[in-house]
Amino acid sequence: MKELIILGQGPAGISAALYAVRGGARVTVIAKDYGALAKADKIENYYGFENGILAKDLIQAGIQQAKNLGVKFIQAEVCGIEFGENGYDIKTSNHQTFHAVSIVIAVGTSRNTPKIENLQAFEGKGISYCAICDGFFFRGKKVGVIGNAAYAFSEYSVLKNIIDDVTILTDGKQPAFSSANYNPKKIQKFEGNETLERVIYTDGTEEAFDGIFIACGSAGAFELAKKLGMETADNKILIDEKCATNVPGIFAAGDCTKGLQQIAKAVYEGMIAGIQAVQYLKTLS
Repeated sequence: MKELIILGQGPAGISAALYAVRGGARVTVIAKDYGALAKADKIENYYGFENGILAKDLIQAGIQQAKNLGVKFIQAEVCGIEFGENGYDIKTSNHQTFHAVSIVIAVGTSRNTPKIENLQAFEGKGISYCAICDGFFFRGKKVGVIGNAAYAFSEYSVLKNIIDDVTILTDGKQPAFSSANYNPKKIQKFEGNETLERVIYTDGTEEAFDGIFIACGSAGAFELAKKLGMETADNKILIDEKCATNVPGIFAAGDCTKGLQQIAKAVYEGMIAGIQAVQYLKTLS
């Protein structure tokens, strides 16, 4: 059977991996860290643990369970997903590319949208969340990328292939890269008439921009979804009763979908996504 790649190793991702590998799929999990669950201490509302369980113990137990069944794990930050030959290409921050016919997105909800005045007012009017999707429309113009880590540099690199004038705006943060044109000033707000025209910095200076690409922190589910044209609402990926997105072969589970942000819900959706991904792969065999 062809390969399934799962993005994220929280409860949703591991649950999907367990059901998919037992269903006969070759499964690889790619994750940078342990997600939101790693920030918790003790879990006391999850079935089967009369005295509760430490979050770190629940995480490690799930990962080891998946490894015992043959699931492969790769530690890497996913920066983007692209359409590839007979499937999808997953790009990581260490310049690796992984190919999959089917994907389960379980990386949680992105909380990396910067708190800058008028940001929402210019979304789709000069402010974008996807360099691959929208970079083409800014050829010959001046654009900025907001962020200071690997994801921002990845978007910057994509844009530099098609646009000459690209600057990373670190918004007052220290950059984690050295080989890019960047501006470290803190941003106060965006301004323009019908579309974005300029960035106003907190020191009172301003700079003209035709477009701004948001790439703060790591790429979350919302950013990854936008790169492939998945339907989203309220920063969540929209799925049907089979945890399928509107893009063939791509499923989503956990905090990145609508509903309660609870372990029980993540495990349930992961199960559905893993089973349905296997069914999808079987139709291609």
